Amino acid sequence: MQRVSSQLTIIFRVALPTAWLTLILSITILLGLEVRGKAGLLSNPFIWIGLLFILGTGFAFIKFLLWRLYRVDMDERYLYLSNYLKTYKYELTDINSITDSKILPGRIFCIHLKSKGSFGKHIYFLASQVLWKDYVDTHAMQMGPLMQKKA
Repeated sequence: MQRVSSQLTIIFRVALPTAWLTLILSITILLGLEVRGKAGLLSNPFIWIGLLFILGTGFAFIKFLLWRLYRVDMDERYLYLSNYLKTYKYELTDINSITDSKILPGRIFCIHLKSKGSFGKHIYFLASQVLWKDYVDTHAMQMGPLMQKKA
């Protein structure tokens, strides 16, 4: 089994959301405790709307961009997908195609499964450029038909 996803995946999936949530909630709580009764800052509805907007956009960014990245390990026959809590094993024959992204070509890939798996039908991962290239080069027979460029 060879890891093909980047080690940055755990930072994007676990560390960054935890740090962001801690920072924003701490600022909100400290701001509420500090100015209560002094400036009436939190009694202003625009401040509350602004804080809710910051929280909402941060949660949306984390949910729709960062939590879509999974850890991917592969060997000759199987694909192992992990969200750092659970790991699932799929046969390489269950993969319909692997496409490169337009946003970060050569870094973010999408695995299209033939049928819906535990993490969905489309699995995104941040590839380690060296490990991914090594895997594709050593397993060219299996990966050749699966690799597609996104138009």
